Amino acid sequence: RSSAQSPPPTKKELTADGSTAWRLFDVKLPLALDPGKDSFEVTDALRDEACKLLGLPIGRTREDGTHLLKDGEGYGVRVVRKSCDARKINEVGFSYVLDVDDVCVDSATVAGGSIKKLDIRPRPKKLERVTRDWDDETMLDFDPESPSLAVDRARQGAATDDRVVIVGLGPAGLFAALALAEAGVPVTVLERGQPVEGRGRDIGALFARRVLNSDSNLCYGEGGAGTWSDGKLTTRIGRNSDDVRTVLRSLVAFGAPPEILVTGKPHLGTDRLVRILRNAREYLVGRGADIRFGCTVDRVLFENTDDAGDGRSMRACGVVVRKNSRGDTGSERPGAPETLKAKAVILAAGHSARNLMENLLTDGIELKYQPFAAGFRIEHPQALLNELQYGEDLASLAAKGKGPLPVADYRLAHQCRSVSPEVSASPGAEYVQRACYSFCMCPGGQIVPTSTVPEELCVNGMSFSKRGSEWANSGLVSTITEADAMPFCAAPGREALAGLDFQRHIEREASRMGGGDLTVPVQTAPDFIEGRESDPATLPTSSYRLGVVPARLDLLYPPAVTEAVRESLLAFDGKMPGFAGPTALLHAPEARTSSPVRVVRSPEDYQSATAAGFFPVGEGAGYAGGIVSAAVDGLCAAGRVGAFVEGG
Repeated sequence: RSSAQSPPPTKKELTADGSTAWRLFDVKLPLALDPGKDSFEVTDALRDEACKLLGLPIGRTREDGTHLLKDGEGYGVRVVRKSCDARKINEVGFSYVLDVDDVCVDSATVAGGSIKKLDIRPRPKKLERVTRDWDDETMLDFDPESPSLAVDRARQGAATDDRVVIVGLGPAGLFAALALAEAGVPVTVLERGQPVEGRGRDIGALFARRVLNSDSNLCYGEGGAGTWSDGKLTTRIGRNSDDVRTVLRSLVAFGAPPEILVTGKPHLGTDRLVRILRNAREYLVGRGADIRFGCTVDRVLFENTDDAGDGRSMRACGVVVRKNSRGDTGSERPGAPETLKAKAVILAAGHSARNLMENLLTDGIELKYQPFAAGFRIEHPQALLNELQYGEDLASLAAKGKGPLPVADYRLAHQCRSVSPEVSASPGAEYVQRACYSFCMCPGGQIVPTSTVPEELCVNGMSFSKRGSEWANSGLVSTITEADAMPFCAAPGREALAGLDFQRHIEREASRMGGGDLTVPVQTAPDFIEGRESDPATLPTSSYRLGVVPARLDLLYPPAVTEAVRESLLAFDGKMPGFAGPTALLHAPEARTSSPVRVVRSPEDYQSATAAGFFPVGEGAGYAGGIVSAAVDGLCAAGRVGAFVEGG
């Protein structure tokens, strides 16, 4: 099903049978008339605004006292999207996209005293005809009768050689598993980390006692790195596409609030994600999926085959997996490597599976450098951002996520115009149009350690669903080109992995700057701009729980990257006064924004360019960025896997 727009007719000639509707864009309500960010009610004030756009009488009621544009059984006015509009401080309010179906319009016309059908003229991006497609039902949307997934259910539980092995249970792995399990394909999921319950205990031990479990942490475990993040569901791949709607509807079926289907900036928060993932796991197990936690895949196994004209001379035939220790108690000792045979292998391992990528390169799988971004986490008092966005008078209405306004966020980008003379000879300095931007902004959140080994320090941001923290943080990152990374390449022949080597170098140097033990080096924005160490006595407070220490972060990255961040701080401060002020604290490093390597695959069948039956998907393979896009990539790959398995 799709909510894609139908071609607008020259005149209204479609039947009023409830199958079509009018879509009203940019319907605005001032803050004083809106019930607030947490309400998606179609109020009488909102119905009045809809009447204005449709040409219906305003302020009229029916004989029973109800609004002229009322809902009835199976028809009415629905909120498609709601977002806060704070572009002008003195005009803060909410902007809606509404669907009003034909039965509702015709009913209002008759109730208003007219027997003549209302003549409504379409206006692009203001008033358009659409297929009536409302999210009344939120059951799973996987179609087991889809030709690409047509696999005999009797094969579920067949010989293990016929199974599909999925490496990783992040968003891509989860939705690939859901689609395949629905189609009756036997699936074994191997996840390095622990289920969310055990993972939560391991992360608690990290925060409370600095006990870092290298296999169960903020990167590894059920749900992937996005579980302990802000849980953003925004995406650039098309909010109304069939696949995106399938993902969102399925999340609602597993326990996400229905509002994610309509809110302008949907997010879940860590607390909600834990419950959703647990429900999804139970659903998978109930459909015969074999899910194994605490299992590290060290290698994908390949066998040589004849090239069928597609350039592939290998075929995936299984994986080498070993049981790692469980939780901070170490109650289970690491096991010996085991071989699992498979008909196909889906690689959905996330952006931190470095050893696995190195083994793929050794085994002859085609990899290529993938540009990524790296930099810092910048933190501000949330109150500062609320005041900047809403003004002094309204800022309190967003306090700790409890008011009618959402806590303020931002999205910033700057295209650097020049490179200073002192860095003109540095690697990458020739890219004078280097970009710098905010990344994964977490309003009302905290900064957390995403290290997977103690000697490599990395940070990220997270928040809970209410976004009630007194701090706000965001990545402040710049593009890392191949020219930036190549000087850090560890050895000839691994140029495709130069980004991994760049990350390792930065994370180890940041750990040294912080003094080890996961203490984070920090620097205020003004001191970063001026190139001096911050004074410990005047250092702003930080949400990072394991401690911070002043350091020269302006010396961490190659000079061209540092200059780009410095220039961008000044530019952002011009747009948001105080952004680069004394309360702005940079934390280092934010180096794992996405995968720095891509496993090359065919855009048609999603298989590796060099190995049949090997399907690299999601963020770790270089094909997604964020929860929704990774989930969609896994969902799309499942269709190709189903066709491959069926074809033998």
